[in-house]
Amino acid sequence: MLIQPANLRRVLLAAATIAAGAWQTAGAVGTAANTSIANQATVSYSVGGNAQTPIPSSPTGNSTPGGGAPTTFVVDNRIDLTVTELSGGNTLVTPGQLNQVTSFTVTNTGNSPQGYQLTPTNLAGGAVFGNTDNTDVANLRVFVDSNGNGTYDAGTDTATAIDTLAADASVVVFIVADVPGTTTNGQFANVQLSARAALPGTAGATLATETAGADTPGAVDTVFGDAARDATEVAADQYAIESAALTVAKTSAVVADPHNGTTNPKAIPGAFVEYAIAISNTGAAPATGIQINDPLPASTAFRSGAYNGAASDVSITVGANPATFCVAEAGGTDTNSDGCYRTATDLVVGAPALTTVNVGAGGNVTVRFQVAIN
Repeated sequence: MLIQPANLRRVLLAAATIAAGAWQTAGAVGTAANTSIANQATVSYSVGGNAQTPIPSSPTGNSTPGGGAPTTFVVDNRIDLTVTELSGGNTLVTPGQLNQVTSFTVTNTGNSPQGYQLTPTNLAGGAVFGNTDNTDVANLRVFVDSNGNGTYDAGTDTATAIDTLAADASVVVFIVADVPGTTTNGQFANVQLSARAALPGTAGATLATETAGADTPGAVDTVFGDAARDATEVAADQYAIESAALTVAKTSAVVADPHNGTTNPKAIPGAFVEYAIAISNTGAAPATGIQINDPLPASTAFRSGAYNGAASDVSITVGANPATFCVAEAGGTDTNSDGCYRTATDLVVGAPALTTVNVGAGGNVTVRFQVAIN
Protein backbone atom coordinates (compact mmCIF):
# COMPACT_ATOMS: atom_id res chain seq x y z
CA MET A 1 0.00 0.00 0.00
CA LEU A 2 1.34 3.41 -0.97
CA ILE A 3 1.01 6.12 1.71
CA GLN A 4 0.52 9.61 0.35
CA PRO A 5 2.93 12.29 1.73
CA ALA A 6 0.20 14.13 3.68
CA ASN A 7 -0.95 10.90 5.27
CA LEU A 8 2.65 9.94 5.92
CA ARG A 9 3.11 13.11 7.93
CA ARG A 10 0.02 12.29 9.99
CA VAL A 11 1.28 8.77 10.63
CA LEU A 12 4.68 10.03 11.72
CA LEU A 13 3.08 12.70 13.98
CA ALA A 14 0.81 10.10 15.58
CA ALA A 15 3.77 7.79 16.11
CA ALA A 16 5.77 10.60 17.68
CA THR A 17 2.86 11.49 19.97
CA ILE A 18 2.49 7.88 21.09
CA ALA A 19 6.24 7.62 21.66
CA ALA A 20 6.25 10.84 23.69
CA GLY A 21 3.35 9.61 25.78
CA ALA A 22 5.11 6.34 26.42
CA TRP A 23 8.28 8.23 27.38
CA GLN A 24 6.37 10.48 29.77
CA THR A 25 4.79 7.43 31.41
CA ALA A 26 8.23 5.95 31.86
CA GLY A 27 9.28 9.22 33.51
CA ALA A 28 6.77 8.79 36.32
CA VAL A 29 7.83 7.18 39.62
CA GLY A 30 7.60 3.77 37.89
CA THR A 31 9.17 0.49 38.88
CA ALA A 32 11.19 0.60 42.09
CA ALA A 33 14.96 0.65 41.83
CA ASN A 34 16.70 -2.70 42.39
CA THR A 35 13.69 -4.60 41.05
CA SER A 36 14.93 -7.66 39.14
CA ILE A 37 13.30 -8.15 35.74
CA ALA A 38 13.76 -11.59 34.08
CA ASN A 39 12.37 -13.44 31.08
CA GLN A 40 13.36 -16.31 28.79
CA ALA A 41 12.64 -16.93 25.13
CA THR A 42 11.84 -20.35 23.69
CA VAL A 43 12.49 -21.39 20.09
CA SER A 44 10.34 -24.10 18.52
CA TYR A 45 11.40 -25.75 15.25
CA SER A 46 11.02 -28.83 13.04
CA VAL A 47 13.46 -30.99 11.10
CA GLY A 48 12.22 -32.93 8.06
CA GLY A 49 8.68 -32.16 9.03
CA ASN A 50 9.20 -33.54 12.51
CA ALA A 51 8.78 -31.19 15.49
CA GLN A 52 11.84 -30.98 17.71
CA THR A 53 12.11 -30.26 21.41
CA PRO A 54 12.03 -26.47 21.92
CA ILE A 55 15.24 -24.79 23.01
CA PRO A 56 15.07 -22.08 25.70
CA SER A 57 17.38 -19.08 25.60
CA SER A 58 20.31 -18.28 27.84
CA PRO A 59 22.34 -15.06 28.30
CA THR A 60 25.43 -16.96 27.17
CA GLY A 61 23.69 -19.09 24.53
CA ASN A 62 22.01 -22.48 24.94
CA SER A 63 21.63 -25.43 22.60
CA THR A 64 20.19 -27.92 25.04
CA PRO A 65 16.45 -28.58 24.92
CA GLY A 66 14.93 -27.83 28.32
CA GLY A 67 18.06 -25.98 29.45
CA GLY A 68 19.02 -22.35 29.35
CA ALA A 69 18.47 -19.59 31.88
CA PRO A 70 16.45 -16.37 32.10
CA THR A 71 17.95 -13.08 30.99
CA THR A 72 17.82 -10.66 33.93
CA PHE A 73 18.61 -7.08 34.78
CA VAL A 74 17.82 -4.79 37.72
CA VAL A 75 16.02 -1.48 37.50
CA ASP A 76 18.32 1.47 38.08
CA ASN A 77 17.79 4.40 40.46
CA ARG A 78 16.32 7.45 38.72
CA ILE A 79 16.69 10.45 41.03
CA ASP A 80 14.06 13.12 40.54
CA LEU A 81 12.31 15.55 42.87
CA THR A 82 10.18 18.66 43.05
CA VAL A 83 10.24 21.57 45.48
CA THR A 84 7.14 23.76 45.60
CA GLU A 85 6.09 26.76 47.65
CA LEU A 86 3.18 25.66 49.82
CA SER A 87 0.94 28.62 50.64
CA GLY A 88 0.57 30.25 47.24
CA GLY A 89 1.21 33.70 48.70
CA ASN A 90 3.67 35.68 50.78
CA THR A 91 4.03 35.60 54.54
CA LEU A 92 3.03 38.87 56.25
CA VAL A 93 5.46 39.96 58.96
CA THR A 94 6.30 43.07 60.96
CA PRO A 95 9.72 44.55 61.80
CA GLY A 96 11.41 42.83 64.73
CA GLN A 97 9.39 39.61 64.61
CA LEU A 98 11.32 36.41 65.32
CA ASN A 99 10.92 32.86 63.97
CA GLN A 100 8.69 33.70 61.03
CA VAL A 101 7.88 30.76 58.76
CA THR A 102 7.61 30.09 55.05
CA SER A 103 6.64 26.58 53.92
CA PHE A 104 7.54 24.29 51.04
CA THR A 105 6.81 20.75 49.91
CA VAL A 106 9.59 18.41 48.82
CA THR A 107 8.39 15.42 46.78
CA ASN A 108 10.41 12.39 45.75
CA THR A 109 9.39 11.75 42.13
CA GLY A 110 12.16 9.20 41.63
CA ASN A 111 11.83 5.44 41.96
CA SER A 112 13.82 4.82 45.13
CA PRO A 113 13.90 6.11 48.72
CA GLN A 114 16.09 9.20 48.88
CA GLY A 115 17.55 11.66 51.34
CA TYR A 116 17.87 15.38 50.74
CA GLN A 117 20.25 18.09 51.84
CA LEU A 118 18.33 21.32 52.49
CA THR A 119 19.69 24.85 52.12
CA PRO A 120 17.84 28.15 52.78
CA THR A 121 19.15 31.38 51.23
CA ASN A 122 18.20 35.01 50.85
CA LEU A 123 17.60 35.94 47.22
CA ALA A 124 19.13 39.13 45.86
CA GLY A 125 16.63 40.89 43.64
CA GLY A 126 14.13 39.09 41.45
CA ALA A 127 10.38 38.99 41.83
CA VAL A 128 8.19 36.54 43.75
CA PHE A 129 4.41 36.89 43.65
CA GLY A 130 5.02 39.97 41.50
CA ASN A 131 7.00 41.76 44.25
CA THR A 132 10.68 42.60 43.82
CA ASP A 133 13.09 41.66 46.59
CA ASN A 134 14.49 44.74 48.35
CA THR A 135 15.53 43.57 51.80
CA ASP A 136 16.74 40.43 53.61
CA VAL A 137 15.60 38.46 56.61
CA ALA A 138 18.13 37.24 59.16
CA ASN A 139 19.07 34.03 60.95
CA LEU A 140 17.75 31.71 58.22
CA ARG A 141 17.18 28.14 59.37
CA VAL A 142 15.52 25.11 57.77
CA PHE A 143 13.48 22.41 59.51
CA VAL A 144 11.54 19.33 58.41
CA ASP A 145 7.92 18.79 59.48
CA SER A 146 8.55 15.74 61.65
CA ASN A 147 4.98 15.12 62.82
CA GLY A 148 3.32 15.80 59.47
CA ASN A 149 0.89 18.44 60.72
CA GLY A 150 2.02 21.11 58.24
CA THR A 151 2.76 23.59 61.04
CA TYR A 152 6.19 24.54 62.35
CA ASP A 153 6.52 23.32 65.94
CA ALA A 154 9.66 24.64 67.59
CA GLY A 155 11.30 21.94 69.70
CA THR A 156 9.53 19.20 67.73
CA ASP A 157 10.56 19.96 64.15
CA THR A 158 14.31 19.88 64.70
CA ALA A 159 15.64 17.89 61.72
CA THR A 160 17.53 20.10 59.28
CA ALA A 161 17.68 17.56 56.45
CA ILE A 162 15.43 14.84 55.03
CA ASP A 163 16.96 11.56 56.13
CA THR A 164 14.82 9.21 54.00
CA LEU A 165 11.81 9.95 51.81
CA ALA A 166 10.05 7.09 50.06
CA ALA A 167 9.42 7.20 46.33
CA ASP A 168 6.27 9.16 45.49
CA ALA A 169 6.15 10.61 49.03
CA SER A 170 6.20 14.26 50.12
CA VAL A 171 7.21 16.16 53.23
CA VAL A 172 6.77 19.77 54.31
CA VAL A 173 9.90 21.82 54.94
CA PHE A 174 10.01 25.18 56.75
CA ILE A 175 12.33 28.15 56.36
CA VAL A 176 12.39 30.01 59.67
CA ALA A 177 13.82 33.52 59.84
CA ASP A 178 13.94 36.69 61.93
CA VAL A 179 12.74 40.02 60.55
CA PRO A 180 15.22 42.84 61.23
CA GLY A 181 13.82 45.79 63.14
CA THR A 182 15.27 48.06 60.45
CA THR A 183 12.86 46.82 57.78
CA THR A 184 10.06 49.14 56.75
CA ASN A 185 6.51 48.92 55.54
CA GLY A 186 6.19 47.72 51.94
CA GLN A 187 9.52 45.91 51.73
CA PHE A 188 9.84 42.33 50.48
CA ALA A 189 12.38 39.67 51.43
CA ASN A 190 12.55 36.77 48.97
CA VAL A 191 13.97 33.46 50.17
CA GLN A 192 14.75 30.19 48.43
CA LEU A 193 14.79 26.56 49.52
CA SER A 194 17.20 24.23 47.73
CA ALA A 195 16.88 20.44 48.05
CA ARG A 196 19.79 18.27 46.82
CA ALA A 197 19.47 14.49 46.64
CA ALA A 198 21.54 12.57 49.17
CA LEU A 199 21.95 8.92 50.06
CA PRO A 200 19.07 7.75 52.26
CA GLY A 201 19.92 7.28 55.89
CA THR A 202 22.72 9.87 55.91
CA ALA A 203 20.67 12.87 57.10
CA GLY A 204 21.59 14.70 53.91
CA ALA A 205 25.31 14.48 54.59
CA THR A 206 26.34 12.17 51.70
CA LEU A 207 25.24 13.56 48.35
CA ALA A 208 24.09 11.22 45.61
CA THR A 209 26.30 10.87 42.53
CA GLU A 210 25.38 9.85 39.01
CA THR A 211 26.80 6.61 37.60
CA ALA A 212 29.22 7.16 34.73
CA GLY A 213 29.74 4.87 31.73
CA ALA A 214 27.63 2.03 30.38
CA ASP A 215 24.77 0.37 32.23
CA THR A 216 25.67 -2.48 34.55
CA PRO A 217 22.83 -5.01 34.17
CA GLY A 218 23.29 -6.66 37.55
CA ALA A 219 23.84 -3.50 39.58
CA VAL A 220 21.75 -0.46 40.49
CA ASP A 221 23.16 2.52 38.60
CA THR A 222 22.08 6.07 39.42
CA VAL A 223 20.66 8.50 36.88
CA PHE A 224 19.74 12.13 37.59
CA GLY A 225 16.34 12.65 36.02
CA ASP A 226 15.58 16.24 37.01
CA ALA A 227 15.50 19.00 34.41
CA ALA A 228 18.98 20.34 35.11
CA ARG A 229 20.46 16.85 35.67
CA ASP A 230 22.00 17.95 38.95
CA ALA A 231 19.68 16.22 41.48
CA THR A 232 18.75 19.67 42.82
CA GLU A 233 15.49 21.59 42.76
CA VAL A 234 14.60 24.97 44.26
CA ALA A 235 11.53 27.06 45.03
CA ALA A 236 11.11 30.62 46.28
CA ASP A 237 8.85 32.24 48.85
CA GLN A 238 8.52 35.72 50.26
CA TYR A 239 8.25 37.68 53.48
CA ALA A 240 6.15 40.84 53.02
CA ILE A 241 6.86 43.48 55.65
CA GLU A 242 3.82 45.28 56.97
CA SER A 243 4.38 48.05 59.46
CA ALA A 244 3.16 51.42 60.55
CA ALA A 245 4.47 54.41 58.60
CA LEU A 246 3.93 57.48 60.72
CA THR A 247 4.03 61.08 59.64
CA VAL A 248 4.11 63.62 62.48
CA ALA A 249 3.38 67.28 61.82
CA LYS A 250 3.36 70.04 64.43
CA THR A 251 1.84 73.46 63.73
CA SER A 252 1.02 76.50 65.83
CA ALA A 253 -1.61 79.19 65.64
CA VAL A 254 -2.33 82.23 67.77
CA VAL A 255 -5.87 81.89 69.14
CA ALA A 256 -6.18 85.07 71.26
CA ASP A 257 -4.21 88.04 72.49
CA PRO A 258 -4.89 90.66 75.21
CA HIS A 259 -5.75 93.44 72.73
CA ASN A 260 -7.46 91.76 69.76
CA GLY A 261 -9.11 88.90 71.56
CA THR A 262 -9.87 86.16 69.05
CA THR A 263 -10.11 88.52 66.05
CA ASN A 264 -6.85 88.42 64.09
CA PRO A 265 -4.78 87.79 67.24
CA LYS A 266 -1.02 88.32 67.21
CA ALA A 267 1.84 86.53 68.95
CA ILE A 268 2.46 89.18 71.58
CA PRO A 269 3.13 88.72 75.29
CA GLY A 270 0.01 87.46 76.97
CA ALA A 271 -1.31 85.81 73.78
CA PHE A 272 -2.45 82.20 73.70
CA VAL A 273 -0.85 79.93 71.09
CA GLU A 274 -2.32 76.54 70.22
CA TYR A 275 -0.05 73.72 69.12
CA ALA A 276 -1.52 70.91 66.98
CA ILE A 277 0.38 67.63 66.67
CA ALA A 278 -1.06 65.62 63.77
CA ILE A 279 -0.13 61.94 63.39
CA SER A 280 -1.08 59.96 60.29
CA ASN A 281 -0.31 56.35 59.43
CA THR A 282 0.16 55.43 55.76
CA GLY A 283 1.53 51.98 56.55
CA ALA A 284 -0.21 48.63 56.57
CA ALA A 285 -0.40 48.03 60.32
CA PRO A 286 -1.62 50.06 63.32
CA ALA A 287 0.97 51.87 65.42
CA THR A 288 0.42 50.97 69.05
CA GLY A 289 1.87 52.17 72.33
CA ILE A 290 1.83 55.78 71.08
CA GLN A 291 3.26 58.37 73.44
CA ILE A 292 4.01 62.03 72.72
CA ASN A 293 6.75 63.87 74.61
CA ASP A 294 6.73 67.57 73.80
CA PRO A 295 9.15 69.98 75.52
CA LEU A 296 7.33 73.12 76.54
CA PRO A 297 9.08 76.02 74.81
CA ALA A 298 10.99 78.72 76.69
CA SER A 299 9.27 82.05 77.17
CA THR A 300 5.89 80.34 77.45
CA ALA A 301 3.73 78.84 80.17
CA PHE A 302 1.42 75.87 79.78
CA ARG A 303 -2.24 76.93 79.69
CA SER A 304 -4.40 74.79 81.93
CA GLY A 305 -8.14 74.47 81.34
CA ALA A 306 -8.00 75.42 77.67
CA TYR A 307 -10.64 72.89 76.56
CA ASN A 308 -13.89 71.23 77.45
CA GLY A 309 -15.34 74.21 79.25
CA ALA A 310 -12.04 74.86 81.06
CA ALA A 311 -12.22 71.35 82.52
CA SER A 312 -9.34 69.88 80.54
CA ASP A 313 -5.89 70.79 79.27
CA VAL A 314 -5.43 68.65 76.16
CA SER A 315 -7.75 67.86 73.22
CA ILE A 316 -7.42 64.64 71.22
CA THR A 317 -9.29 64.05 67.97
CA VAL A 318 -9.30 60.73 66.08
CA GLY A 319 -10.51 60.93 62.49
CA ALA A 320 -13.89 62.65 62.29
CA ASN A 321 -14.88 61.61 65.81
CA PRO A 322 -15.66 64.16 68.53
CA ALA A 323 -12.69 65.30 70.58
CA THR A 324 -11.80 63.70 73.88
CA PHE A 325 -9.96 65.49 76.66
CA CYS A 326 -7.51 64.92 79.48
CA VAL A 327 -5.91 66.84 82.34
CA ALA A 328 -2.15 67.35 82.22
CA GLU A 329 -1.45 67.66 85.90
CA ALA A 330 1.98 68.95 86.92
CA GLY A 331 4.43 67.01 89.04
CA GLY A 332 5.57 64.34 86.59
CA THR A 333 2.92 61.80 87.59
CA ASP A 334 -0.33 60.83 85.88
CA THR A 335 -2.26 60.86 89.11
CA ASN A 336 -5.70 60.48 87.51
CA SER A 337 -4.50 57.82 85.01
CA ASP A 338 -6.01 59.57 82.00
CA GLY A 339 -2.77 59.50 79.99
CA CYS A 340 -1.74 63.17 80.28
CA TYR A 341 0.71 64.83 82.67
CA ARG A 342 3.55 67.34 82.79
CA THR A 343 7.11 67.05 83.99
CA ALA A 344 9.22 70.07 84.80
CA THR A 345 9.93 70.53 81.10
CA ASP A 346 7.63 68.33 78.98
CA LEU A 347 4.03 67.61 78.19
CA VAL A 348 3.43 63.83 78.00
CA VAL A 349 0.39 62.33 76.27
CA GLY A 350 0.01 58.55 76.18
CA ALA A 351 -2.30 55.70 77.14
CA PRO A 352 -5.19 55.62 77.73
CA ALA A 353 -5.77 59.06 76.24
CA LEU A 354 -3.69 58.06 73.21
CA THR A 355 -2.84 54.45 72.45
CA THR A 356 -3.12 53.59 68.75
CA VAL A 357 -2.87 55.32 65.38
CA ASN A 358 -4.73 53.20 62.87
CA VAL A 359 -4.15 53.05 59.14
CA GLY A 360 -6.04 55.47 56.93
CA ALA A 361 -7.67 58.85 57.34
CA GLY A 362 -10.13 57.51 59.88
CA GLY A 363 -7.25 56.75 62.22
CA ASN A 364 -5.49 60.11 62.00
CA VAL A 365 -4.89 61.66 65.42
CA THR A 366 -4.54 65.34 66.31
CA VAL A 367 -3.43 66.38 69.77
CA ARG A 368 -3.90 70.04 70.75
CA PHE A 369 -2.71 72.06 73.72
CA GLN A 370 -2.06 75.74 74.41
CA VAL A 371 0.63 77.91 75.91
CA ALA A 372 0.72 81.57 76.93
CA ILE A 373 3.51 83.82 75.73
CA ASN A 374 5.36 85.32 78.69
